[in-house]
Amino acid sequence: MKDQKPDFPRHPIGIVARRTGLTPAVLRAWERRYGVVLPLRTEGGQRHYSDDDVLRLSLLRRATEGGRRISQGALFSMEQLQRLVTEDEAQHRGSWAPGPPVGLSAVGVLERAQRAVEEMNSGELERILTRGAMGLPLTTVLENVIVPLLGGMGTAWEKGRIGPAHEHLASVSIRRFLEWALGTVDEGKGAPVLLAATPAGERHELGALLSAVSGAAEGWKGIFLGPDLPAEEIVSAAIKLEVRLVALACFDPSTRQALPGEIMKIRRELPADIYLVLGGPLAVSEEEALMAEGVEVLGTLEGFRANLRELGFQR
Repeated sequence: MKDQKPDFPRHPIGIVARRTGLTPAVLRAWERRYGVVLPLRTEGGQRHYSDDDVLRLSLLRRATEGGRRISQGALFSMEQLQRLVTEDEAQHRGSWAPGPPVGLSAVGVLERAQRAVEEMNSGELERILTRGAMGLPLTTVLENVIVPLLGGMGTAWEKGRIGPAHEHLASVSIRRFLEWALGTVDEGKGAPVLLAATPAGERHELGALLSAVSGAAEGWKGIFLGPDLPAEEIVSAAIKLEVRLVALACFDPSTRQALPGEIMKIRRELPADIYLVLGGPLAVSEEEALMAEGVEVLGTLEGFRANLRELGFQR
């Protein structure tokens, strides 16, 4: 058998991740945002990369570790990129070495993120979270960084270490990170659809966005509809988008009185084969009444992901 050409697409994304040192999330993000390589797509939507793709991606990783922006490196040909990396490494040899990646551990990412929140450094917070997702599984970042980070912000506020401005600034960065993460996940052809939102009056949207990203990490197509939506809008979108599950986040205690009626309206108007799942402290506090009406209440992100797997729709 003749050797296959270097441009023959024969490597699945898992192999490429191991060979290049880049996570699948980063590979997808670089492809979508910068077009650094164009892997072959199989009928099932899976990416296959060539030897040339692997080499180019490895060079781009070395270029970014040396301080280059990926947007710059993506513009170079293979030969130009090789020369650039060789020159950069020769210039810095002996006087420069890349520091340890933020994503070495979830604890390290969380500690750096907490400091960025207290220092009101929103740009650094977003960079820490993004780099963390490049070095750790996305589900680890969600459960062991984002969730405790949000919980810790509440505690820090109560103790006077941060104020409303800290919380608002950090929430913007976390939302941008989660939206980026949702865009990097490739759910594959034929993935079941999950719709995440918050009911009328509920403006705390990060819990719903977390649900969408977590669903995508489990092989679903996660769609984030946004906060504060009337029952009829949620039902209409769920039917039109042919979703299999609607996930609602409920946090604001001021909506406690109206919540059961709003949720019951959604449950009555949703087709019976669409699952309705609620999360958040307010939903947990009303768990008994909600579950009596056929609404699933899940108190943790881990429980939500386990629920998705139990439904049997995972990729």
